[in-house]
Amino acid sequence: MKSRLILFTTAMFTAGVAIAQPLDTDSTRYKVKSIHEWSPEHRWGDAGAGLGIDYGGLIGVKVTFYPMNYMGIFAAGGWEFFAFAWNVGVFGRFVPANRGHAARPYLKVMYGVNGVTKVSGMTSYDKIFYGWTVGAGLETRFGKKRKSGINLDLNVPFRTPDFFNQVNTMKSDPDVTNVSSIIPITISVGYVIEY
Repeated sequence: MKSRLILFTTAMFTAGVAIAQPLDTDSTRYKVKSIHEWSPEHRWGDAGAGLGIDYGGLIGVKVTFYPMNYMGIFAAGGWEFFAFAWNVGVFGRFVPANRGHAARPYLKVMYGVNGVTKVSGMTSYDKIFYGWTVGAGLETRFGKKRKSGINLDLNVPFRTPDFFNQVNTMKSDPDVTNVSSIIPITISVGYVIEY
């Protein structure tokens, strides 16, 4: 009787353990895969094209490297009415660059083109000015993987005295009419793809 009880207890314990085990090992792999699939991954940077000084001019391209998910270092080059212009800078995000965040606000500082003068028919006034610019922006990413989207930036350029002297010279020149007023902020917008 005692041996039957031990055999019965052993059989029940083994059956309980066997029932507690997954019936399909593929389902276990699937669960692990799905958890890993949704975990945030490191993005190395982005590249894109756009309008504004963030893209080096009136129209241009920008490449960004992400040394960490909260920071980016960028370089841009583009066409500014009559010549090539450039910009380099760094920005810090408030949220990390991963597929967990569709909208990522940031603050930035850059050095490069931040003012241009041009008069039609008078190339002596065509000049590009370089200096510091600070700004804020918003990265928006679309799709399941959130690897492409729109960047929108609002910039405050610190223009040099040479820029203001050039504008004043243009205003005092009787051959120049309709000098545009200086706008204290600029806007940039571009389409980017992350890698």
